Formats: sequence, C-alpha cells, structure tokens
Amino acid sequence: MADHLLSDARGTFVDVSFIMAAHNAAPWIETAIRSALAQTGVAVEVVAVDDGSRDGTATVLARLAEADPRVRVIPLAGAGTGAPRGPSSARNAALDAARGRWIAILDADDLILPDRTRTLLDLALAADADIVADNPIPFTDLFDPQSPGMLEGGREPYLFEIDLAKYIACNQLLSPVTKLGYLKPVMRAETLRRHGIRYDEGVRIGEDFLLCLEALAAGARFVVTSYAGYGYRRGPTSLSHRLRQADIARLDAAFAARAEHGRLAAARAQSAEIRHGSRAYRDDLAMTQVIARVIEAAQAGRWREGAALALRHPRIWRHLAATLLAAAGKRLRPRLHALPIGQR
Repeated sequence: MADHLLSDARGTFVDVSFIMAAHNAAPWIETAIRSALAQTGVAVEVVAVDDGSRDGTATVLARLAEADPRVRVIPLAGAGTGAPRGPSSARNAALDAARGRWIAILDADDLILPDRTRTLLDLALAADADIVADNPIPFTDLFDPQSPGMLEGGREPYLFEIDLAKYIACNQLLSPVTKLGYLKPVMRAETLRRHGIRYDEGVRIGEDFLLCLEALAAGARFVVTSYAGYGYRRGPTSLSHRLRQADIARLDAAFAARAEHGRLAAARAQSAEIRHGSRAYRDDLAMTQVIARVIEAAQAGRWREGAALALRHPRIWRHLAATLLAAAGKRLRPRLHALPIGQR
C-alpha cells in the first residue's frame, strides 16, 4: 500500500486527492463523487470546485460535504452564477487545496470503479511512475463496466510507457488513433509542485493534455495499463464534444507558446521526432479549426459560407462527414437509464 503523506486537522491521512471541476453537473456529480468515496484500500478526499453553475450543483455539493468530511468544496474566486471561469481555473483551485500524495482527475459527469485507485497506485509503485492511467470506458447514459475501453487492443492485459514524442503524436484530434489526452491520470503531487506545473487558465479544451505535456517535458514517467476502471461519459454536455473554433485557437496558441519557450522548446531542440510531432499537431489543430468554422457557419444558417469554406479545404471532407454522421447518430440513439455505479 502506498505510504501515507499528509493528515488533516482530524488526523485523517490522505493518499489521493480527487480534483473535480463542476459546471452545471447536478444530474451526475453525486454519482461521480460517491464513486470516488467508494475506493477500496486507499484513503481519499474529493476536492470539488463549483464553477458558476446555474443548476443545483452547489446544493448537491453542500449536501455531500455536510454528510462526509472527505468531500471538500472549494470556492472559485471570480466565478459567478452563469459566469464560469473555465475548467482550468477550477482545477487549479482544487490543486491548491489538495492534500494527498497523489492527484487524481475525475470529471463531474464521469465515474470510477471501486478498485481503480488501488490498482493504479500499485502500478505506479511497481513501475516507479510519476503518472499512471488506465483504459477509459466510454458511455452515454448506460454504463457497462464490461464494455471495451478506448485504447486499441481491447481489454487484454498490457502496459506501455508514454514518452513526450508519443504523447504529442497520439493527441491529434483528426487522427483515427485514440487520443491519449482523453486519459484521466493519477499523478504524484510532488512532481507537479517541484516543477511548478499547473493548468493553463487560458484554455477550455485540452487542459489535461497540456498539464501532462508539461510533466513529460519535465522528465516525468507516464505508464498506462489496459485495466479499465474509468467511465468516460460522452455526450453534448462534454466540452470535448462541443469544440468551438475559438477554443481550438486558444489551445493552439498555448501549445505554440510552449513549443517556442520553456520545457517543450528545449525538448524540441534535442529531438527531431518531437519537432516533427509538434508541427503535425499544430497542422491538425489548424484543420480542426476549419471544421469548427464550417460547422459554426452551418449552425448559424450561413450555409453558403460554410460550403465555400469546406470546398477550399478538401482535406477536411472525410472528417467533416464523420462529424456530421456522428452528430446525426446521437440524435437518433434512444436514451437509456444509467445503471448504478458498480453494477455489472
């Protein structure tokens, strides 16, 4: 079992702090938090930050915090009802308050299986890893823990290590491979603090990708297992499924700044593979921005403008068609009731 590091005023040791940014997550956040509190073989806390929710998220959080001292609700300065600051700001507030030796990312609309944290901590200790992650199980309304994960190879047992070059190469949004930025890692808190690694508050998508990118550029070891214990909800409420051109542009600017200055710039200077991957990543973001502009034009009724833009960029046709078909499929798919967490 992992060594305990810190204790709070009640003498309760904290192995893992789950950091959670919440915005209008009332329908799902209790399930997410209870799944974290149900972790076996490890002492946990949930550090939740309400980012300007307009639904009942704040009420749910207050009730859960009153019932269980392991749930800590942290205020977010500058956020007001209906005026969120964004997930990066909320997660930084949670990071500042976290007391655990390990930091685990858990989205407010996701869930985890009871043995996940203990499994990943054991892996981290055995592999001397600074970051560990598992194989997320995508779901919409119905969560089936026996469903295949997102990573290639299904659920056959395997491990692999991610270096900086591989991490960049496997995060191109238009690539058919699984994006490693979708993984929800568990990270050594000391690694983040020693290198001053925090979320970039200027971005609203790709914030976990940039955080792990900084850690890898600082020399962190990242190990992934095919074990699948994280339920990753896909749907219209997820930021990753509501890509906007402006958000993609901010992500591109944040990556470009790192490529020119700091740890990533130093790594690019030493590796042709990282330089090539960085160029390919930015080219992918440029094409993704074009797709977003076409979709936004169509949604605003500017069909002629969107069609003209698409015709000027033949490279996006296949990806645009796939995006439209996926959107149509979601509208036609019947809605199902979610199973309770842990039901198999």
